[in-house]
Amino acid sequence: MGSCSQIANRRQARRFRAQHLAKIVLGPDSMISCHVEDISAGGAKIALDQHLHLPEDFELFIAAHDLQVHRARLCWRNHNSLGVSFIRSSDQPGQWRSLPHPAAQLRTTFQDEFDKVRVVIEREEKDVRVRTLRGAA
Repeated sequence: MGSCSQIANRRQARRFRAQHLAKIVLGPDSMISCHVEDISAGGAKIALDQHLHLPEDFELFIAAHDLQVHRARLCWRNHNSLGVSFIRSSDQPGQWRSLPHPAAQLRTTFQDEFDKVRVVIEREEKDVRVRTLRGAA
């Protein structure tokens, strides 16, 4: 689990279909919006809106029931879809283990952005219900 070399046996961990908003974090000021299409304990399939160059390793913030942060490694790519494996600390080179988790500083920023989007969506849904009720009256 969590290794690109196991690509021949992709289904070691059960995958679940998903429709989660996510962000690929490239740095403190650089995030790319994406969607998680399926996910397992060892990795995920991600859809991008456009074809962008990505580094081999990056942070992946997934807005599911709670905010999940994974260090991810790019395993395969087909147009705007890509597969990643989640990197466990034992898979990372020694220099990474001693550094603080880079996503820790960005977690609050992403959570704030996610909360703002959720509020906008809830307001839009409420407006649609009100207009529907007014139209029916």
